[in-house]
Amino acid sequence: MTSKFRVPELLAPAGNLEKLKIAILYGADAVYVAGQQFSLRAGSENFSRPELEEGVTFAHKHDAKVYATLNAFLHDSELKSLPAYVQFLQECGIDAVIASDLGVIDVVQKHSNLPIHLSTQASCLNRYSAALWKNLGVRRLILGREVSVDQAALIRKEVDIEVELFVHGSMCMAYSGNCTISNYTLARDSNRGGCAQSCRFSYNVWENRDQRERGETPENEMVSFMSSKDLQGMEILPKFVDSKIDSIKIEGRMKSNLYVATTVQAYAKALGVLAEQGSLSTSEISGLTDRLGKIPHRLYTQASLSMPAGADSIYLHSDRMGKHNSNYEIAGTVVEVHPSEFVTLLVQNGFDDQCVLEVLTFEGETLYLSTKNMKDVHRKPIQHAKPNTLITLPFVDKVSQLNLARKPCRTA
Repeated sequence: MTSKFRVPELLAPAGNLEKLKIAILYGADAVYVAGQQFSLRAGSENFSRPELEEGVTFAHKHDAKVYATLNAFLHDSELKSLPAYVQFLQECGIDAVIASDLGVIDVVQKHSNLPIHLSTQASCLNRYSAALWKNLGVRRLILGREVSVDQAALIRKEVDIEVELFVHGSMCMAYSGNCTISNYTLARDSNRGGCAQSCRFSYNVWENRDQRERGETPENEMVSFMSSKDLQGMEILPKFVDSKIDSIKIEGRMKSNLYVATTVQAYAKALGVLAEQGSLSTSEISGLTDRLGKIPHRLYTQASLSMPAGADSIYLHSDRMGKHNSNYEIAGTVVEVHPSEFVTLLVQNGFDDQCVLEVLTFEGETLYLSTKNMKDVHRKPIQHAKPNTLITLPFVDKVSQLNLARKPCRTA
């Protein structure tokens, strides 16, 4: 069916091969991934070369694209192995690379024909900078999170270049993510894949050094003041469409499978409605934001998408007591489906035989699986499902391999 209205590409995180498949099956138009070098997410599992090849094949089979991140700030010694890696990326069919370092961009251009998307780390915030990057051969700009949708639309129009904006997920309080706090607190280089999110810790704050050296009690003990709430742009998604933004990006290569499935499904549903109708009703937005509330998250903010982020976007110590955490957690992933017989679930968080699991289908429907008659892989009845084990549950129609199952969190 042909869409009546042009909508942005939905770009999702893929921290490993399974997440890549989940993101695409739940509706992502493209995913961004990292190999085992040159990326800003060293803590993520990332992709071996065979996994990248399999991931690209899977994505292209489902009419999706794969972008590889090369956005770490590199030294000369690391650049020696980059040309061969870039050539491999081209050979395996990667659709574009994401980079910010001028040296890396130069290497990519000299050793491949891969399109280059400028990383948000490059802090491209205005049309003059955008024009310069375009002249250097960049195909798409992933604009800094300090840019509003209106500013992004202006850059796109004036420079005639693709623009991409973050729409959902964790945000860095530093300018375009250029932070060095982890370097000092844990000797981990934030801009070379080692960010430990030190900004999210709580700190004692003294008004001046003399007070601390005198041993005085700080006026505010153990407060968080350098950390942002999570970005959530569902309510203004129609504005992204009206502004002709080319791609909207979900943050979270280190987030859970449930996070990937839930966020992708919600934004894919919204974009589908916008493509057909050109608008979202209040009830549709409310239902989709409710879905986004069912995953663990910090309090949500629109940050700078509509206007410059203010003090209300800061995630304060007092916010941690708020009711923003999900009432659900992942139960497991469907790994096999035996029609009319049973489904096999890889358990990730344990549960007992008095539970009802909610299965998120790729089509957007929520199915319910009772655990009353669950069995182990030898088809013997069990009362408790333990993490990292396989169990079987009675077959329910429309359940598919790689569907995610969630369960209510235990409350104190």
